[in-house]
Amino acid sequence: MNLRGKRVLVMGLGLQGSGIAAARYAAQQGAMVRVTDMKSPEVLAPSMQALSGLAIEFVLGQHREEDFLWAEIVIRNPGVARSSPLLRLAEQHGAHVEMEIALFLLACPGRVVGVTGTRGKTTTASLIYEILRDSGTPVVLGGNVAGVETLSLLPHITADTFVVLELSSWQLEGLAPHALSPSVAVMTNIYPDHLDTYNDMQEYATAKASIFRYQTPCNLAVFNYDNPWTRQFGQEAAARTWFTSLQRGGSFARDCAHITPFIFTDTPLVGRHNLENILLATTTARLLAVPDEAIAATVRRFRALAHRLEEVRIVRGVRFINDSTSTTPVAGRAGIEAFEGPLVLLAGGNTKHLPLEQWPTTIIKRCRDVILLAGSGTDELLTALREEAHAQHMPNPVRGVFETFTQALDTAIALAQPGDIVLFSPGFTSFGMFRNEFDRGEQFVAYVNSRE
Repeated sequence: MNLRGKRVLVMGLGLQGSGIAAARYAAQQGAMVRVTDMKSPEVLAPSMQALSGLAIEFVLGQHREEDFLWAEIVIRNPGVARSSPLLRLAEQHGAHVEMEIALFLLACPGRVVGVTGTRGKTTTASLIYEILRDSGTPVVLGGNVAGVETLSLLPHITADTFVVLELSSWQLEGLAPHALSPSVAVMTNIYPDHLDTYNDMQEYATAKASIFRYQTPCNLAVFNYDNPWTRQFGQEAAARTWFTSLQRGGSFARDCAHITPFIFTDTPLVGRHNLENILLATTTARLLAVPDEAIAATVRRFRALAHRLEEVRIVRGVRFINDSTSTTPVAGRAGIEAFEGPLVLLAGGNTKHLPLEQWPTTIIKRCRDVILLAGSGTDELLTALREEAHAQHMPNPVRGVFETFTQALDTAIALAQPGDIVLFSPGFTSFGMFRNEFDRGEQFVAYVNSRE
């Protein structure tokens, strides 16, 4: 897309890289660039500093209609709802609305491996990247990766480069208008999520489906057979399609009875869900012609990523686990099920109006003590825990609801005994008490590392 001389408005600068990359790219392409964000200049100072020296105008702390009337192209941050009245205003006056990831794919000469799903996409994408890199394959990692400016990767990519992209549902929305899909698509699972943004599960899943919807028969798609949504999508894909299944013990081509056994189970990662991620990543790597020996070596040394069942340290015999990216009840349950032994659970936050499903049952069965952070989701969980404890004839393990993170952590420390696990797996969003799930994870890590 030729941006030279065009009036480009970046809607949503943000702090994680996407808005920064879009503004930098547009300015370097010779566009007249204006950036608008509701956050204050003080909050966005690090992002502005990253763009210093470029001809970019900033309008922060507000969104003005005049900026959207001025724009010929609006690049919206993934965090901006597509239903925004300001975006509609811009379109009504002739502007094109784009997203960073679409600009990237339109310009990218490499072979793109896209990974999406409700849970596990970061781990699966990162493991695919590590396997390819360790095998000597030219590869880069981008997309929905905190702190990575995906558009800034373009100068490092050639036709021989593999490009592994973690893709959120919001990013995938930007591909549909261009009928774009990666040449290799990987789907981990679909669970209820973001129903505060989407009308229903079908709309959410449809956004995810853009990852394979525009593929051709010469492309490749890999789906988790054990999840009903991704199993169905695997039947619809036009690409050469493979399934992975822990329940069946391996991977298999669509419409083929032969199962290739799952042999890469020697891993430091914990939890059944991580075995699903490893099976998806290693199956993809095999289909990309990486030798088994190279795959196995990477799996053996691949450790949990930050904020994803990350073991922070052991203090006086107590293990501290940071699972701050647990923002849904499904993730909260998976975090608990990943461990054996006495659990002190630190959870809670604000709701996305998702079903709690089996999470309260799992908490009552597996957690000796539960410390909750105040929030709208916590209010829902408290009621469910009381009802579940009564139904199981078990004592209610909730030891309090806390308005400050430090008070909650102090209480967890006081309750923990040698041999216990303190698991920070919130199961809800972080908004209100923290900037985002990464901020709350970093605060947890900082607290734990300050303990003697």
